Amino acid sequence: MTSMRITLMSILLLLLVLSASAETVSAQTTTSQYWVSANPATSSSIIYGTVGKNWSLPFQAVWNYGGSSGKVVENANVTVEVKTNDGVAIENISQITNATGFATFYYFSSTLTVLIFTPITLVTQDKMEYNASLFENGQSTLYGLQSKSVTVYWDTFDVSLVRTDTNSQGVTKVSVNVTYLLVPAEGLTLSNSSSSEQDVFPKIAHGVNVTINGVKAEETSVFGVYAASFSTWLPTAYVFVGISREEWLPAHRGFSFFHNSNATIWAPAVIISLACAVVLLAFYLAVFRKTKGTVLFDGARFPIIGGVLLALASFISLYWGVVGFDSTLQGFDWTLLVACELLSFGFGIAGSIMSLKKRKQALAIFAVCAPMLTNVIAIKAALDVYQLATPWLIMVPSFVISVLTGIFIANSDEHFLN
Repeated sequence: MTSMRITLMSILLLLLVLSASAETVSAQTTTSQYWVSANPATSSSIIYGTVGKNWSLPFQAVWNYGGSSGKVVENANVTVEVKTNDGVAIENISQITNATGFATFYYFSSTLTVLIFTPITLVTQDKMEYNASLFENGQSTLYGLQSKSVTVYWDTFDVSLVRTDTNSQGVTKVSVNVTYLLVPAEGLTLSNSSSSEQDVFPKIAHGVNVTINGVKAEETSVFGVYAASFSTWLPTAYVFVGISREEWLPAHRGFSFFHNSNATIWAPAVIISLACAVVLLAFYLAVFRKTKGTVLFDGARFPIIGGVLLALASFISLYWGVVGFDSTLQGFDWTLLVACELLSFGFGIAGSIMSLKKRKQALAIFAVCAPMLTNVIAIKAALDVYQLATPWLIMVPSFVISVLTGIFIANSDEHFLN
């Protein structure tokens, strides 16, 4: 009897175990599945970008269920949501997948930040939309879209001037401090005083490649400080610092400052040139003065005065053309500035000659516009690209000279032979 009870209990336990196993198998057969996926094609879910540079983020769309399982999804519109590290949505961007299922997104950040890119919808060519919402298909629970995110840390280099030496004519010595500006990454911690993960912290850039005006800079005994010397004869030194390192996109920074020693050459030259121009103009007015009673600034002399002033404005354009050419050789992207200023110089000189000869007044007035525009707009635009100070003490007088030139030439109609 006892053996019978033991046998029955054993059979009952066996049935309970088999029932539990059957339930487990049944649960496994109804595990949730995904109909389509859009995952990043990068080897890592964290990417380090560079501020100010376009960064490409490729995602690939693949069918995960049904007869096309394992095949790529062509001509589908993939929408990616861009969020900050603390979950704030910035925008949605969309791209169409190609024949291999890839949709490549390009993104640009002008600030240091952490951004997360996540595909949220996929619309096929037949207008079927798949997203993170689930839908039922028979006994299985199917999700429309499965996706993985990519986190991009936008880091960069930062450069600051440490020391400048302009005590030697024609030579400039510069020392710069180079640091990384980093946003917190996994494994990096901030100080206790930092309250936000978005805070940026600097890190010494030791052993990077630094050039200053095309000259390779040497790292000093102080890590992160690089020094070099280069030649220049301009009254203002324009410094282009380039930084590069393997796996980092190159960065650059521009600086400008007054060159004390070179100014001792330029200041007398400018004063002597202006004095000669005034003397020649006064001599011309005295020699060719008409009958008595003629005032100094009568209409007959307007073309002469306008021509001299236009020549002066043209030589200012030539100076900026030389500045742009010399700086372009050192690394600045000022090719357009050089072209504008040299064209301005050519137009200005031609207009000055026409004004002095009292020929083609319309063309002379047109020539006045060249230095008037380039000596303000083109110069400021070129300097703003590198966040350099605008030399208003030079640009304002140049603009005033151009305006006076236009006034004199435009008010001497009867004295031009057109």
